[in-house]
Amino acid sequence: RRGDIDPESGVRESGHRILWPILPPDESTIGSSHFNHGFLPTITGINSPGWITVTEHGVRQSFDLTRVMFSRGNVTEKKRFGSLVQPGECVLDMYAGIGYYTLPALVHGKARHVTACEWNVHALSALRYNLKANRVENKATVLEGDCRVSLKALIEKSSNVDDDIDATTEDNQFDRISLGLLPSSEGGWTMAVSCLRRSTGGWLHVHANVPTAEQQSWTHWLCHTLARIAIEQRHGEPNSNDWVAVCTHVEKVKSFAPKVDHVVADVFVGPCDSPKMPSLKGGSCSTTGVVDSVGKFTATPLDNDSPPSCALNEEGILHQNWLHS
Repeated sequence: RRGDIDPESGVRESGHRILWPILPPDESTIGSSHFNHGFLPTITGINSPGWITVTEHGVRQSFDLTRVMFSRGNVTEKKRFGSLVQPGECVLDMYAGIGYYTLPALVHGKARHVTACEWNVHALSALRYNLKANRVENKATVLEGDCRVSLKALIEKSSNVDDDIDATTEDNQFDRISLGLLPSSEGGWTMAVSCLRRSTGGWLHVHANVPTAEQQSWTHWLCHTLARIAIEQRHGEPNSNDWVAVCTHVEKVKSFAPKVDHVVADVFVGPCDSPKMPSLKGGSCSTTGVVDSVGKFTATPLDNDSPPSCALNEEGILHQNWLHS
């Protein structure tokens, strides 16, 4: 198979075509009746020519390879994310796809509940199938469409309910959020911060394609940006200025291109006195900053608001209009 995905396509429709078996364009026998002249099956879903199942660490992932993408290079990050999720947590997967991180959170992390957002109709079909195949469909809610729209509606619904009498409100505040969108999930950061549990904050796992030479500056800029968003959203609330962003680890998932890596930053965003706040060495828990590979904490400069080249702005190497709409 081969194909391209238009970087300006928010839906990320696959452009793959089946190269083998080679079918004559005019063949009309039963065995080839599902293929058009470009060798793209005209049917999709279970039992279609492109439907396959990949099992990784005991998690079954089925999908139509002619309709959605799949990367073997993410296998270690799926396992790592599942190990980070704690039993009983409420998890939000803002870019769920076929269940890359939703499934490990439920199967291995034993999350209490996962809310999975997706807008590609073919990925949605596979996601629902995979939840049932892994017997975790009763612990997941699937939100269709643009997550910035569906989550806004979810937040508004929760804000109109008395927290003391409606248990679902707790499920609509999240302890851990996956932002697994490349080349950048920056377009979802504001919504992600607003979805964190209001009393304690929580963890954001931020995916991005970052130039190797910019990783340190990108991480500090990320923390500075997330802390600013959190404080602005809680303006006027008691102790709103006590919210900080602390990155405890940056995981290299794979090389994306020469001198550009697919990384995931684990960032705690919440009040500095939160029980979820990671213990820091060499720094105050009331400060936004980054923990390096040897456990040393470095505070992020207060004026660290200069975006790196991989930020989604008109002057950066990445600029996707659909993320700003």
